[in-house]
Amino acid sequence: MPRETRKLQIARTDNMLDIRFSSCLENIDAVCQVVTRYLLNRLSAVPRPDQMFAVNLVMREGMTNAVLHGNKNDITKDVRLSLKIVEEVSICLEIEDQGNGFDWRKHKGSEFPLAADHGRGIPIIKTYFTRYAYNEKGNILFLLMDFTS
Repeated sequence: MPRETRKLQIARTDNMLDIRFSSCLENIDAVCQVVTRYLLNRLSAVPRPDQMFAVNLVMREGMTNAVLHGNKNDITKDVRLSLKIVEEVSICLEIEDQGNGFDWRKHKGSEFPLAADHGRGIPIIKTYFTRYAYNEKGNILFLLMDFTS
């Protein structure tokens, strides 16, 4: 696919970052790099390495699910990642796709499937983030991480 179709749009302020990108897995690395640099430059207390690992792991999981499952690898559809720094001690993330959503309720209490190659998203999120939720439709993931814990 020509490079022009792989859109990556970034808007930032002092405490907000909004990234829209076309649904291809190659964009996820670039988004993670932008978010990491942004957080390291904007937070007054630099997050610990384990916290940055957790942020990147969960972002990758959410964006990969948005690209593969939400938008079905359709490069003409976008994924949006929005990040907000809250009082220098926590971040709120939203990851949105243009798909039909999914029934997140049936996965909410799921255990970590050690041998499976899928189905690990919610257990990973629960392990590393303070809170998470989905919109009713199931195409927007809301995440909160408190860096003081």
